[in-house]
Amino acid sequence: MSDKNTFYESFWEDASYQTEYAFDSAVRDRMPGIQRVWGALKPPDRVLDFGSGNGVLSYWMHCNGFGNDIVGVDVSNTGIANARTAFARPGLRYEHVDVLQAMNAAASFDVVVSSHVLEHIPEPEKELAKLLPLSEWFVLEVPLEQCLWPELSCALRGKPRTDNPLGHINFWTKKSFSHFLHSSGLMIVRDFQYASAPFSPYNSFGKRMVERALLSTLGLSIYSRLLATHYVVLARRRH
Repeated sequence: MSDKNTFYESFWEDASYQTEYAFDSAVRDRMPGIQRVWGALKPPDRVLDFGSGNGVLSYWMHCNGFGNDIVGVDVSNTGIANARTAFARPGLRYEHVDVLQAMNAAASFDVVVSSHVLEHIPEPEKELAKLLPLSEWFVLEVPLEQCLWPELSCALRGKPRTDNPLGHINFWTKKSFSHFLHSSGLMIVRDFQYASAPFSPYNSFGKRMVERALLSTLGLSIYSRLLATHYVVLARRRH
């Protein structure tokens, strides 16, 4: 088993905490972001959740009518097992990511959703290329972490950016991620950038108050140059 796979097997072992944390993220951030960029388009029927983790976002999409036939795929057998135990039901199933090798354009989805996944993948352009034949539409979300404070913090600690507890190895700005999608064959139709950390109950009260004050005073554009934000896009495959 590779070091990467070992990391994600361990990451999903604490099922109770991870489910609680993932529910907060799905309900407070990720599902609203998906709905915001999807807008008034017809709700999809078949959805692929690429990097479904412990299955919470797939489940919450299903609960909200965003897909009647949802397939969640992930690299972690632990995450898949937890997802199957807690959330699998008619119209919602979880499989190892290797199942994608057997899929082709004939097994297309109305949309591929991938929320906070691409920042974990060593060569994201190659993974995205494998997904392009599976759908015309993509909803993708990543953190924008190429900003002052994370860079300064790592420099002060004498640590590389990749030395972090979340397994992030790609760090983008809004501009660089948009360029990445364009060069990968996607056109951004609608996007939404937001700050999550100032409102997360998993951050300390003091940290939240400081970040809210910065956000309120500086505005999102300048805030995002200092601290991490989230970026979700609705993208269409260029033909």
